Formats: sequence, structure tokens, C-alpha cells
Amino acid sequence: MELFNYIAIAFSFVYSTAAIRLIGGLSAAINKNSRYVVHLLFIVIMLISIITSFWGIWAHRNLEDWKLYKFIFLLIDGALYYFIATVLVPENPNEVDSWKDYYYKNKHKLFYAILTFLVYIQLNGIVLTGEFYFGPEQYFHIISLIPIFFGLRSKNHKVHLVIACFYIITTLTMMLTVASEPGWVSQL
Repeated sequence: MELFNYIAIAFSFVYSTAAIRLIGGLSAAINKNSRYVVHLLFIVIMLISIITSFWGIWAHRNLEDWKLYKFIFLLIDGALYYFIATVLVPENPNEVDSWKDYYYKNKHKLFYAILTFLVYIQLNGIVLTGEFYFGPEQYFHIISLIPIFFGLRSKNHKVHLVIACFYIITTLTMMLTVASEPGWVSQL
């Protein structure tokens, strides 16, 4: 077994636990008596993001100088997804009476986790390659900070709906363009 195949098992496990957490909460989150569209959009955003991130792991198949710190650093990606999944879907999702109330109660955790994820993405390339690179795709990450600021400050439904729509549009656009090939991360 090649080293990357061995390491990919761990990635599969971490990404799968995050996706299973989100999928496991969908039936409760789509219940017409308690659903909240903004919350549902963030679940969909995270599911698409998990898929595209896992799809991008293929780019590391030719990494020759694997070290434990690089392996752990790459696992942080899946761990952050899992944390976001636990914020979006509690242990017992059927006990949530109102997903709107739940969302606003946990929005700070969600947006700080997204902020942490954006910082992690910037550090990822530096840690794995040892080189600092600032290209056009980093401008997108900077622009993505703006909705986080508004999400943390606002309790207005329309503001949060616009934020969720922004992230769903950018996530789908990325999935259908840049991230459509396995190992898409290496193309950036």
C-alpha cells in the first residue's frame, strides 16, 4: 500500500464523520414545523464544501516529504468541518423545537468557525509547501470575511439569508468550476 492510500483512509474517516453528522440532522432540520431556511442553506453549504475538500485531497498524492505535522495539519481541515457540523446539528437534532432559535443561539460559533477555517486555508499552503503565495484566489477569502463580520453583528433574517445565499453561490460556483477535477487544490 502506498503512503498516500494509507493516509487517505484517515481523511476519509474525518470527512465522513462530518458529513454523517450533517446528513443525520437533515430529517429534523427540514421538518416544516421547525425549519429555518438559513440554517438549511448552511447545512447544504457545508456538505458541498466537505465533498469538494475531500475531492481536493487528491492533489497531495504526489507529496513526497510527508511528515507527521503535515498529516495533522491536513486533518485539521476535516476536523474544522466536523466542528462546524456539530454547531449546525446538535447531538439530538429531533429535540430542537425551532431551528431559527437554534441558529441564532449558535451563530457566533458558526461564524468564528468559518473565520478559523479561512485562516487555516491561508496557512495550509505555507505549511505544506514552505512557500508564501498570495494569488487571485486569496482575494476571494478576503472578500469572504465581509459576510462573517455582518453575520456576527446582525440578528436580522434578511442579512443572514443574504449571507447564506452568498456562500451557497460561491460554493456551488467553486464546485462547478475550479473544484470540478480531482486534486483541484494543486491547480490554484
